[in-house]
Amino acid sequence: MKQRIGVADIALPVLSAALLIGSLTVFAPCGAREDGSWMHCHRAGQAVSGVALSMLALAVIRLLCGTRVKIALDAALTALCVLTALIPGPLLELCMLPDMRCRRLLAPFAAALAILTAIFALIDIFRKRKRKYAL
Repeated sequence: MKQRIGVADIALPVLSAALLIGSLTVFAPCGAREDGSWMHCHRAGQAVSGVALSMLALAVIRLLCGTRVKIALDAALTALCVLTALIPGPLLELCMLPDMRCRRLLAPFAAALAILTAIFALIDIFRKRKRKYAL
């Protein structure tokens, strides 16, 4: 049976890669202090990057799998998206001032891309479950 490439097959790796690259470059948290120590948000940025790398790995592996495994990997991606959205702020503290890079850029960017990725994964789960051969 020939597998078709769907929208989620393209969107999930692209969004995960965008989250990873963005959290390391343009939307990175605050830099080092003058004395060389790091701000509180540095750990949050590293955690977002690490989870984004895991999401990218799952999204790429997902391309090689069948329907039942794709459903399971979509569920795992959704859980990682929830974790990504919660890292900057609720799970790992950010800088105190609201105008710092971590609060202005990293937190909204991570939440937006995580929610968008979760939406694609959930839609894919529901579309695949509707088919007879899914489960």
